[in-house]
Amino acid sequence: MNENIPVSSDRVTDLLHLAQRPVWIVTASNGARRGGLVATFVLQSSIDPERPVLVIGLAPNHFTTGLVRDSGRVGLHLVTRQQIDHVWRFAVGSGRDRDKLEGLELLPSELGVPLLADGLAWFECRVIHEYESGDRIFFWTDVVRGGKQSAGSPLLEREVFELATPDQMRALNADLLADIALQRPLVDAWRHTHVKR
Repeated sequence: MNENIPVSSDRVTDLLHLAQRPVWIVTASNGARRGGLVATFVLQSSIDPERPVLVIGLAPNHFTTGLVRDSGRVGLHLVTRQQIDHVWRFAVGSGRDRDKLEGLELLPSELGVPLLADGLAWFECRVIHEYESGDRIFFWTDVVRGGKQSAGSPLLEREVFELATPDQMRALNADLLADIALQRPLVDAWRHTHVKR
């Protein structure tokens, strides 16, 4: 079946959902401040097994993004469907208002990064480069250490929506709309400066 029709923004969203992304918990700390968020833009950016590099895209308005920028360190965690509670802990609300890591068991860290003790897998990374693109800051990171903690498959973005209660969906949508309102002017300004006409 070959569809070649003009696409609306809803249609683009439907098409992008064909590429299911794993859900990542991103953590960072700077001094006594620590935080975390949920991200879906974490990719391997090096094929050299001797020098593994991951790139992460984070919104500039998030508390955890500031921690990553200030410290130059980041923890990345994959979780399973059975660990969905981590998503609700880290996806809703801001680390400016509460310590999202409070009460969680953490692993020892070489870089001072909060590392979750009960995820599927984790990486401890050092930032080597960053690039601002309006509504996202992209961080290239060297992987310093990593480990696998449990069996299973990574939780996918689609599964988060399937498992969400109506109240959780309302909270996710409210946070999404607030982020869009803050980020749209940033990306518009970046495009005005950087996009060739």
